[in-house]
Amino acid sequence: MRNGKIRKYTELSDKYLNDAEILLKKGDLSQTSEKLWGAFATIVKAVAAKHSKDIKTHDGVSHYLASISKELRDESLLTAGLTANALHQNFYEDSLTVEFIRKGSKTIRLFVNRMKKRFSLN
Repeated sequence: MRNGKIRKYTELSDKYLNDAEILLKKGDLSQTSEKLWGAFATIVKAVAAKHSKDIKTHDGVSHYLASISKELRDESLLTAGLTANALHQNFYEDSLTVEFIRKGSKTIRLFVNRMKKRFSLN
């Protein structure tokens, strides 16, 4: 069951990254933002599932990311979390510029790939 969750979350993260790329090309910045948040959150959930933990809330994602950051001694993970949270807020506010969304997309894509590699999620 655990491996099924890991696979499901990893596949969802990849799907959301692909969806975000398509939506960004269409100029739909608020939906792009939400897909990027989803890619971020689901890869954090995949890492948690790998460690037999279950995350069900936004706070849970943030707290688990903080523990991963501390464990790896890598504060850049928190920066990715801050970016993801700003993107999630943009879904409701639709106030960020395309430049910010592009930079956020790059940050989240790099974060997802790092998590997949670091925790052998492929």
